[in-house]
Amino acid sequence: MKQITIIYNVMLGDEQKTLAAHLSSVLKKCNYETKIVPIQTDTDTDNLIQSTTPETCQLILSVNMAGYNLLSTDSAPSLNHLTVNIVNYINYPPEIFDLTFDMRINYTMSFLFSSKEAADYVTKNHPRLRNVFFSSSIDDFLPVYLEELDWRY
Repeated sequence: MKQITIIYNVMLGDEQKTLAAHLSSVLKKCNYETKIVPIQTDTDTDNLIQSTTPETCQLILSVNMAGYNLLSTDSAPSLNHLTVNIVNYINYPPEIFDLTFDMRINYTMSFLFSSKEAADYVTKNHPRLRNVFFSSSIDDFLPVYLEELDWRY
């Protein structure tokens, strides 16, 4: 059974925890194991990176770019160093993540938006980003998307 770690940013409010729990329940219905990890500090992100291996976690689902607070010495997100897929589910306006989107992002990262307008904005303004999708119903889209995901990364 595939293990998915769902991370959310505590600093963005209680709705992030609620969204992470909802995503977890959607995934559990599809027979994925889930682990919810709150991120509040650089130390939390560093601990996540240190403890994540392909044997213990096959995918990270980041809620609203949680975990991108910690940068490596080359000013890229430290999450780039992980050898697992990262799917970023974003239901905030994409403009607030412009600086992050302009950083070096691994090709194994995907971006799922809750609106077509947000996905179109990112595709237009950040053409280097690959794997940009939208769905008005994450409950329906996420299981199908994960079924088609290349799990080698």
